[in-house]
Amino acid sequence: MKMLPVTLLLIFLTAISCKTNNRKANATLPTADTGKFYPIADFFRSQIQYVDLRNYTLYKITIKDGKKDSSGLNKDQFIALAKIFLDRDISSPKIRILYRETVFHDLSTRSYTLNYSPIDHNAVVQNIDVLLDEETNQIKRVFIRSVYTRADTGFTEQCSWKAFKSFRINRSMQSKNGKQSTEFNYINWNDKP
Repeated sequence: MKMLPVTLLLIFLTAISCKTNNRKANATLPTADTGKFYPIADFFRSQIQYVDLRNYTLYKITIKDGKKDSSGLNKDQFIALAKIFLDRDISSPKIRILYRETVFHDLSTRSYTLNYSPIDHNAVVQNIDVLLDEETNQIKRVFIRSVYTRADTGFTEQCSWKAFKSFRINRSMQSKNGKQSTEFNYINWNDKP
């Protein structure tokens, strides 16, 4: 009869031990990503469609290494240039987990700024700032900073989109042999410069 209490005590301790080990194992497993970034890619697609469905006069001003040029654009050229914004989408679950979102309410611009910065500083997209109107929560501007390498040339790219008006793509390039170049592109359809 004395063995029964000892046996029950051992069973009880074993059960508690197993339950504690399961909790520890579950604590180290990554949790499901339930966060949702602002749908920036949807914004860019809607802006491209907005321009595509209207008869705006599209033009581009380019300043490359100090030389200025301007030209008209057709809609296909506009869409090709705007694609860079879609290529910088970080909202897919595999990429989103590599970025941290912060929110700042800027009283001077009457907007909320959503900032997305990478956990890994080797990421191509180094920073995204989305400015939302504080009353409507609609995007006013988006700024994207990227850093990448192609062949032997390093690129630093600053892209900005002004809702319903224009966008800019600024690049600085430096090759491994030290040659530097800059390029500024301003694409306008409804902005007053």
